Amino acid sequence: MTLARDRRWVLASAAGLASVPMLPQDPGDARLLTNLLTRMSAPVALNGRRGHAFVLDTGAGRTALSIELARDLGLAEGPPLLVHGITSAQMTPTVRVERLAFGGRRFRDLLCPVFPREALATEGLLGLDVLSGFRLTLQVRSRRVSLRASGSDVAPSGPAFTTATRMRPPRARLGPFGQLITTAVRADGAVGISAFVDTGAQYSIGNLALLGATGGRADGLPPVRVYGVTGQSRLAVAGRVGRLEMGGRDLGDTPLLFADLHAFDVLGLNRGPALLVGADLLQRFRTVVLDFGSGSLALRGILPPLE
Repeated sequence: MTLARDRRWVLASAAGLASVPMLPQDPGDARLLTNLLTRMSAPVALNGRRGHAFVLDTGAGRTALSIELARDLGLAEGPPLLVHGITSAQMTPTVRVERLAFGGRRFRDLLCPVFPREALATEGLLGLDVLSGFRLTLQVRSRRVSLRASGSDVAPSGPAFTTATRMRPPRARLGPFGQLITTAVRADGAVGISAFVDTGAQYSIGNLALLGATGGRADGLPPVRVYGVTGQSRLAVAGRVGRLEMGGRDLGDTPLLFADLHAFDVLGLNRGPALLVGADLLQRFRTVVLDFGSGSLALRGILPPLE
């Protein structure tokens, strides 16, 4: 995972993260780049040029481009940015994007970190500097996403704003890089768990405080190495919690990875139990709604685990 004054990651795990699951070559040291089976992308136009598909990544604070695409477009270099990785921080080169059009909105003067295309496994990632202006409705298993503008500059309209409902989605607070952080999570009876959704990560990872607070157990597997997009890595424990509840939905016995990632420190979450929610958990829900404009997160309809 990598946080570019913000954050985005690429994970590694022996158990199985987003598009094509990577098979372990060495137990406990399998590369899990972005999961191509569950990643969702959308068309963007860069400086007026269309035909680019960027992956939606709610774990990244900034939109990122591949070095190869930036070179093809002749984008001007920007100042280096401090990138927070899993185990360390690193200065990363950037480029300047004068105009980015996405979802009917236009964004100007973006400063975007660049990484090799091989590391991103895509042309680019749409981060929260762009996605924070939208309400995203995700169907992760079918890789469908719909969006509409959301925020103080958008006039409320449509049935989603006018139809009364007895169940309001839980409020969430914004993290330092724009992530929606919710505490509507329980695990084996433990409450007060801070969780955020990372649509760019395949696997969900809890910190060691979550493992201790829930009485979670390790599976006895070799440690799993988690790799950052800039090459840094650290070991994680493969384990599970007996009962995980998110947004009032009971997922039952749930496998997780556990590690005190640098990402939790950067987001100020390591003071208590914390959970990064990746695609493995998101695909247990029929629909996931992330509304950055209203600061809410909704999880609807439980699906059985994939075999």
